[in-house]
Parts: sequence; structure tokens; C-alpha cells
Amino acid sequence: YSPLDLKLVLLSAAGCYGLLTLVFRGIGRHGGPSGELTRVRLTLGERQVELTGLVDTGNTLTDPATGRPVLVAEADSLEELLPPGLRPGPRQGKPPPYPTELRDPAGALERLEDGPWRLRFRLLPYRAVGVERGLLLALRMDRVQVGEEDRGPMLAALSPTPVSDGGAYRVLVGAE
Repeated sequence: YSPLDLKLVLLSAAGCYGLLTLVFRGIGRHGGPSGELTRVRLTLGERQVELTGLVDTGNTLTDPATGRPVLVAEADSLEELLPPGLRPGPRQGKPPPYPTELRDPAGALERLEDGPWRLRFRLLPYRAVGVERGLLLALRMDRVQVGEEDRGPMLAALSPTPVSDGGAYRVLVGAE
């Protein structure tokens, strides 16, 4: 037997449950107090695009030539930066939004015509869960700004598949 009223105990338990649920949902969501989601501005020539990015501490992809980190972006999110003939969007009736030609990055690079744009592209080797050896087509950006931090010129690897399962972000940023 307890001198506490049963209604008071049940209301207190329900209130604690609700408060803890809100707290843990906030902690588990990207962009909470840890600030994992951030704005990423990519500049290529005179064109710019601003995307939501996830700061992914597990992203260790680096440029083998310079050792600098590489962004991984959904290919269709960078379309505005490229001239219409080079955009990785759907071609010849292929369904949007992810082009099948980026699944063969070596072939895509080979199909680029010689000229100034070809010099901006390169192939990046990578390893991931389920992929022992792979290649990504990467594009050299003139300037990358992550939040308020200017990271200067960087490579952005073009992912043929979404980088977010829910669409909350379009680019993965490795921690500097």
C-alpha cells in the first residue's frame, strides 16, 4: 500500500515517457544538437548550387593525387553546374532520376569529348560495404563551402544512387 494516488502515479509515468520520447527523437535525428546536417555550396565557374549535406565521419574517401577529402553527391543534384551536353540526367528515354551511365564511370569518362571539361573529371577508386573495388566519376569543383567553412577547390564524386534513404540530404561530407 502506498499513500500516493494511482492517478498521480500514472500521469507522472505518462509524462516521463512523453518527455523521454521527445528527447531521444531529437538526439537521433540528423541536424540535432550535434549539427550533422549542414548547407553545402558548390561552385563551378560562374554557377553555384546549394545542397543539404550530412557530415559523415565514416566517409574517408580521398583524392589519391592530393590526399584531400572528397564529397559524394547525388549526380542529379549537380546538373545545374554543368552545361546541358554534359549533364548526367536521363538520356535516350532512360527513367529519371539516376542515370545508368554513371554505373559505368570509366565508360562515361571515355565518352566525354576532349576539351576543358574533360580535364575537370577523373576516376576515383573506392571501397565500401559490399563493394571490394569500385570506381566513381568525380568532378573538380572550383570552390566548396561547408556551413561557414570555405574548403577551397575539391572533388565531388558523382553517385549514381541516392546517398540518403529518406532524401534529407543530397551530399556526404567527410570530416576534415
